[in-house]
Amino acid sequence: HNYKIDLSELNNVRSGFFYNIKIIFNKKQFFSYFRHEPMSFKHLLLPVILSIGLNLSYISIHAIETKSAEPLELGEYESFIPTGKIIRFVGETLYYDISFLWFENAASAKVSFFEKNGRYFSVLEASTMGFVGFFTSYRKHFYKTEFEVIDNGRTLRPKTFLRQVTIADTTEMTKHKFDYSRWLHTWEKHLNEKKIDTGQDEIPEEGAFNDILSSFYNIRNSVYGKLKQGKKFVIRTIPEKGHDKISVSIWPEKDKEHFRVEEGRKEANLMLLNIIVPKEIFETETGELMVWSSRHYIPVETTVKDYILLGDLHARFTHMETR
Repeated sequence: HNYKIDLSELNNVRSGFFYNIKIIFNKKQFFSYFRHEPMSFKHLLLPVILSIGLNLSYISIHAIETKSAEPLELGEYESFIPTGKIIRFVGETLYYDISFLWFENAASAKVSFFEKNGRYFSVLEASTMGFVGFFTSYRKHFYKTEFEVIDNGRTLRPKTFLRQVTIADTTEMTKHKFDYSRWLHTWEKHLNEKKIDTGQDEIPEEGAFNDILSSFYNIRNSVYGKLKQGKKFVIRTIPEKGHDKISVSIWPEKDKEHFRVEEGRKEANLMLLNIIVPKEIFETETGELMVWSSRHYIPVETTVKDYILLGDLHARFTHMETR
């Protein structure tokens, strides 16, 4: 909204009072008032009343539109589209609180998508805090992917992927590079900055090795098909210890409802996804994730099953920021 109220005092002389009032909305003048009167209190009230009234109207309209622009429910937003240009996620950051064992909000995580100098990246960070941080040796997970955009702007394909896990004074890091001119994937593993292993694999020409972050945004952009109950699909991922697939199953309505009631959940309009990733990605016993997703494809609660030494981790979506 663009209200402009122009109160131009032309002259103020002993014989009277000249004033000119213009009201402009969205650069269009729809009211003009010119008056010459002997100065009196009632004439001074006119511009004041108009100014107060229009400002109150603006505040009311602005408040209504602000309210309507808020997410419909947790993990939903007005501008949602199920598929399109995938760089629409640029500037988005999703925040999560993580609980495990008997500790509530013991850790935090965030996943971001950003662009810098024409290059696209995503970063996932998670770390324990406070007493729990001390209890878990201040464990930190850091993942970063640089993407290239293919398929007419619809799909992400990783160019590099970095996975780094820090526990106390020990940092284990694996760097992956993907050369699509030679269809070659190379990697090297470091322990406290010392290179301890390297390797390479051929990339299948019909696809790519999608890391966890490129898979995350591709799923949210319906790259593997429309997300609907009962759908299943498999994503080829970075080979590690004989595992090279991410399996995704969206539970049918009947199964989802049975599970929801058993868990005592109130939200009936969420989707439930069972996802199996290579267990080395999150250092779990099974690689199994249970994900409750909003209708707008934002995970609102994720359970990472059997995290080594800590049991199930529960990540709850708190809010989203966009730039």
